[in-house]
Amino acid sequence: MKKILFLVSSVLLLVACSNKQMQITRASFTVEEGVDDHSPIYFEEEEGKMHLNEANRIAGTNYIFSVQRDLNVKEVLEEVQRIKSHKYTEENMHNDEKGVFFSYADTLHKSLAFFPFKNIEYSFERPKSPELLLYVNGSNDFFYEGKLIKKEDLIQHIQDQENISLGFSKTLDFEQYLQMRIFLVENKIADKFVKIDYIY
Repeated sequence: MKKILFLVSSVLLLVACSNKQMQITRASFTVEEGVDDHSPIYFEEEEGKMHLNEANRIAGTNYIFSVQRDLNVKEVLEEVQRIKSHKYTEENMHNDEKGVFFSYADTLHKSLAFFPFKNIEYSFERPKSPELLLYVNGSNDFFYEGKLIKKEDLIQHIQDQENISLGFSKTLDFEQYLQMRIFLVENKIADKFVKIDYIY
């Protein structure tokens, strides 16, 4: 099927919503470049609070979540998990095979890109142990098994590891979260991590 490739003229203001332009996450790598048969879901800030607009959501389509980049990651992902769970619930009359994606700006190629997360679940509790845990704190510092490491040294630390858990501070903004997830794909290490992101 033909994919729709969204090109953008600005690397900062990309997604139109309610006659405004939303500032979404920025990265320099494209995970996926197009999504067909989709419906949009918007998360933006209004009067200092997160506002969810899912008026155009259509069951049986790919959901594209466009999230204002400075929104709180925990508040966003709690709602995302609710919508995602409803989409794939066993109580639905028909199995929904379509995907869910976050949109973001590939500022290197000046295009809109998409991050698929159908297979990622979210937990809002602290993992039981720091063993095999990579944690990103509120200052965007990296800790592996409780020890501070540099981002550029991450691949070396985990190259012989599997089933690593990924945790994020609940105070991070959404852009910091999604940039990390994109980084793992870009560096071909995403498969080393379990499919649950811990936000706490």
